[in-house]
Amino acid sequence: MKMKNKKAFTLIEIMVVVGLMAIMLLMPILYTQASQVRFDFNTQVSTVVSYLRLAQSDAAAGRDNRKHGVHLASDSYTVFSGDSFNPSDGNNFAIVLPPTIEIRDVALNGGGSDIIFGGPNGETDTYGTFELYSEQINKSLTVIVSQMGTINY
Repeated sequence: MKMKNKKAFTLIEIMVVVGLMAIMLLMPILYTQASQVRFDFNTQVSTVVSYLRLAQSDAAAGRDNRKHGVHLASDSYTVFSGDSFNPSDGNNFAIVLPPTIEIRDVALNGGGSDIIFGGPNGETDTYGTFELYSEQINKSLTVIVSQMGTINY
């Protein structure tokens, strides 16, 4: 009996090809998500430092003849003016962090979570460090506030 040569794909071959195509399509999606988290992290670091520097310069300039500061929470930070943070003050400006980023390891002189700058040169008695952290990309960055009011990271 003569066998005819049939040209066809087996089920296993089809499954292997479909599996490889799925992996090839998912890799860019996963990379894009990680890139977005890295972008969010870098943007938030710059934004937090900008608001700290704004509070410091407002205090140094004597704006409203008040002290200016930033209150740190794990999922947000709030820019405020006055001798201490008042959560019910209508002039506060709160910034909520993306869910992939958190503020942790706050270590300020005198304890607490408020960095308060005063005049005449924008110094602070609540100098110290805090960390911005993203678990998804396993990245952290320490922000350092000096007694003179300078902010480094």
